[in-house]
Amino acid sequence: MFIDYLTLFMADIVAGIGLLLYFLIYGLEKDDISPYAPAFFGVGLLGLLAGIHMVYTWPLPGVHNIVFGEPMVLFGIVFIAAAFAAYKNYDLMPVTIVAAFAGIYAIILSYAIFKYGITKHPNISALSYFGAGLTGLLSPFVWKFRNNKLVKTLGIILLALTLLAWLSTMWGSLTGHSNPAGSFGKWKPFPMR
Repeated sequence: MFIDYLTLFMADIVAGIGLLLYFLIYGLEKDDISPYAPAFFGVGLLGLLAGIHMVYTWPLPGVHNIVFGEPMVLFGIVFIAAAFAAYKNYDLMPVTIVAAFAGIYAIILSYAIFKYGITKHPNISALSYFGAGLTGLLSPFVWKFRNNKLVKTLGIILLALTLLAWLSTMWGSLTGHSNPAGSFGKWKPFPMR
């Protein structure tokens, strides 16, 4: 049975990037970051559960399970780790190191999406993955130099552009998937066929 919940993935990614942007603007330099823990955990839990389901069940056609499921697991793990660190007011540097490796993964996938034309709009999808990957890759640097105004400003610009790319991707998916005249509008569960 074909199950497509990529729009939920995208909503979670948009929420996570929006949360990171808010954190970068308002919480990065605070001594107590514990108020961010529940939000980091919520984003991470949804990402981890949805990603694990996709990795183990392969509900989508072919490589889409790899392109969406595996990075979603990494996304979820990074956010859950950030939630734990924020809750305990631990240093986020170890989490950013994990995020950097997850970022490398996303950058490689952005290349694959572009090269092989994966997704309906591979250019914007590749850009979305590249922005998210670059965010993860640079996160140790941004965390280490979080009191530097230029570094913080460049981080905010990168996150804002990445958020816009993912919002564009989510917009296209949501409007396409919810179109009653489209392929999902005519889809019926197996017992109703």
